[in-house]
Amino acid sequence: MRFRGRRSLNFICLIRLLICTICILISIFIFHIIYTIIIYNYFIQTYQFSTEPFWKDNRTIHDKILLPTISIENVNLSNATIVIAACCRNVRKNLGVFQKHIRSITAFFHDYRIYLGESDSHDETLSLLYDWQKSDADHVRVHTKGHQRWYGLSRTNRIASCRNTLLQQAREELSSFDYYLVIDVDVGACTSFDVKDFLSNFIYPDSSWLAMTATQRSEYYDIWALRIESIIPYDCWQLINELTSFFIDNSYLTERLVNIHQKPIPRNISLIQVESAFGGAAIYNAKYLHKDCSYIGKYEGYWWWSSSQCEHVPFHRCIQQYAQEQKIYINPQFQIC
Repeated sequence: MRFRGRRSLNFICLIRLLICTICILISIFIFHIIYTIIIYNYFIQTYQFSTEPFWKDNRTIHDKILLPTISIENVNLSNATIVIAACCRNVRKNLGVFQKHIRSITAFFHDYRIYLGESDSHDETLSLLYDWQKSDADHVRVHTKGHQRWYGLSRTNRIASCRNTLLQQAREELSSFDYYLVIDVDVGACTSFDVKDFLSNFIYPDSSWLAMTATQRSEYYDIWALRIESIIPYDCWQLINELTSFFIDNSYLTERLVNIHQKPIPRNISLIQVESAFGGAAIYNAKYLHKDCSYIGKYEGYWWWSSSQCEHVPFHRCIQQYAQEQKIYINPQFQIC
């Protein structure tokens, strides 16, 4: 009887402990909801939202505007070398047009290399890449990482790994090269592509820019990669996710932090100086690509479901530390799509 009594007492204590634990967890959950709502409302009331797209904002105008020194017709790259890097996943339908556009670019250069990285494709992407390599074995290199998703790597981690591999291969194979073009296959296969828009990057003094990044005719979609210290110094999607958890509608913040900046950039305006941008393509002055800089696809110290970051941002932050006065620009004429 005494043993049964002790067992009953232990069971009651366990139930009480379980109830207390559940109550504490519920309290923490409720507190976190209240805290999130308070922070959200405080941000809405105090933050100075942009009333126009970033390229119209006076805060993007710098005293020293970089001006062209030659016309597109006078661009001469016949003594220059370019390396082109593209990460490819399930891009079979785009590869034919993409290959045509890349050839129109390389035709202007003395020499070139094309590095193509593949992973996780379930169409004919890899076999088509190998066909491209066979048809131009002196210039095309294909690297595959197989099925990385089996190892639980996030999308941005996989892309960062691909970009790092291609850049490292270029550094190992070539003693030097003049320009490094990073381009997305789907954007590079756009039917409205015009090689003259690409050549517009070279009408500016070569020693004055670190990178020229692309835009599009219909909209400027790539806000995640965009950083302008005075306007967009933050990761827009991370900020929205942090402020709108627990059933808070994110449409208000999305409209004011993302959509407002996605309006198409007129091609007749000056270069836009940024801390980071991509837009589907970016060409770098290769001499400023420091060997210690790499792409990073996640934030440290975050839970796995909220740790993804745009891989271009830390890469751009790093290369700017080693550059002198050279800057990163969005080139409104570089309308890749």
